[in-house]
Formats: sequence, structure tokens, C-alpha cells
Amino acid sequence: MSRKLKKISIIIATVLLVLSSLSFTNLITTKAATAAGSDKITLGVTKNTASIPALMASSNSIFSKENLSVDVKTYDSTSQLNEAINSGTVNIAVTDLVNYASLINEKSNKGWKLAGTLPGYNGLVANKKYKNIKSLKGKTIALDKKDFSKQYLLNVLKKNKMKASSVKIQQIDSQSDRVSALKDGTVDAAVLEDPMMSNAKSNGGKILNRQNMKADNGNVLIINNKYSKRNATAMTMFIDCLNKEIKLLNDSGSYGMAGTVLNSMNYDTNAAKVLTGLSVDFKKVHKIKKADFNKAFKYAKSHKLYKGKISYKAHTLKITNVK
Repeated sequence: MSRKLKKISIIIATVLLVLSSLSFTNLITTKAATAAGSDKITLGVTKNTASIPALMASSNSIFSKENLSVDVKTYDSTSQLNEAINSGTVNIAVTDLVNYASLINEKSNKGWKLAGTLPGYNGLVANKKYKNIKSLKGKTIALDKKDFSKQYLLNVLKKNKMKASSVKIQQIDSQSDRVSALKDGTVDAAVLEDPMMSNAKSNGGKILNRQNMKADNGNVLIINNKYSKRNATAMTMFIDCLNKEIKLLNDSGSYGMAGTVLNSMNYDTNAAKVLTGLSVDFKKVHKIKKADFNKAFKYAKSHKLYKGKISYKAHTLKITNVK
């Protein structure tokens, strides 16, 4: 072979090698994109513990490392989140079982399903002059009547042999606004979740009751069913990301690992001391218990938040890694 032909052969071989390499790279990228799902995830959350794993995954770039395109939108109240769901702004959301029941009562939201549990808990915080729950008789308690906060309060009152009529309930959508109302004396107590619960305590409030942090307390992940069907693999990967962040919290034993995320939740330095002093041990995302589902839906139905059949199977998604 002449020197000229040899040179041409080397150039051709090099070009073919580059093209082959590019094709292989594109194949890998395409497979990864396909595995993650081609549709963007738009997640709606409120400022509570249940939302922390997703906010951490976004802040720590865990979603992007798994080739998931996730846009997290944070709302100040459940009512704002519901507006985003109703308008189609989000296709996945963090909420609670009672609010989910009220959501799907609307015809336009029938396509939303339950994906699994999330960590979280409610508490009853009062002005410090009230020593126990019975001392709240005749007093005003702030909450959201359309989500789990009212069901939680009624359960607490029942355990203390008090009737619902023994207290005055005031609707305040935002938990941050409830803390402010508690601080200025507009209300005597409020149903809150962390970090707002710790915020209220740091401002002089007294926690009269708090749910077991390790238990299933009605916090759930919900997904638009059409989106889930188109992106089944992405949903599995999304759940894996949440579980990784829950494990990080558990391994550290405190909220300290969520520091960056917590800073965006409108709580002060004193609240940080209260919150980071708590020990955490949360369960990973798992199937919602049928008994919890039935209790929430029966409550929603009795309070005219939900009409129709109570069907656990009809409202629950099957996701591979949600056991």
C-alpha cells in the first residue's frame, strides 16, 4: 500500500471510530432518557416534613444524577397546592389522605392516584398559659378544615373526652399564618406540622400533643395517573431518590441534614435549635395501609368533603419499589 493510500485509510478509520463512539454515546443517553421517562416531573409541595425528602433530592441534585427532570414548586398552604393541581400546573404532589379525598371529589381530579406514604406528623401547639388539652375548652384553634389537620384535632379531643363543639375552630390556610396568629393571641392554639411546630414553640408556644414521628400519619405522595402510566420507570426512580434522602435523615438522626432546605421554610434561628434537637427515624416510602385509607375517606365523607364509593384498590397505584 502506498504512503498516500495508507494515510487515507488511517483518516477513514479514525472517522469511523469517532462516529461509532458518538453512536454508542447517543445510544446510552437515549436509553437513560427512556429509562427516566421523557416527560418532566413537576412536583407540588407545601412547607412540611413530608416534603423534605423531595426538596433535599432537588437541592442535592439527586434527581438530576438519576437523569430525572424534576421541577419542585413550593406552596404556602394546601389550598394553594390544590389550585396548582386543579390547573394542571403539577403532575405529582405531596399532601395528606383527607385532602386527597377532597381533591378527587372534583371531577377534573379523578385521574389522581395514591403512590405511597411519606414521613410527617401533626401537633397541637397552644399559648403557654394553657397547660393541657382540656384547658382549651371554649378556646379558638386554628387549622385547615379541608385537610388532615381537623381530623387530627377531633381525634385528640376524643381521646381527651372532649366534644368537637367544646372548642372554636378558625380556618387559617397557611401554617405560617397560624404561627403568627398564635404569637399575637388571635388564636389560642393551632394544629401545625414541623418545621412550623418548632417555630411556634420557639416563639413561646407549648406543644400539648404530637403524633408519633415513626408512625404513618396520613402524609402521602399522589400522582396523576396518565403521567404515571407514561413514565412508570421514572416513578420508580423518583421513589428511590426519596428513599435515599429519608435514609440520609435517619442515618444522621436529626433534621440537620436538611439544613439548606429548612432555611427556605420561613422559620427562625430559635426554631432551628428546637427542630435540630429532635431525633428522627422515618419509614421509607411504602404502601398506604387500607385501614388508614378507610378512616380518612370515611371522615372525608362524613364531613362532606367526599362523595362516592370508598375503594382502596381504585385509588392506589402499583409501583414496583413501593412495598
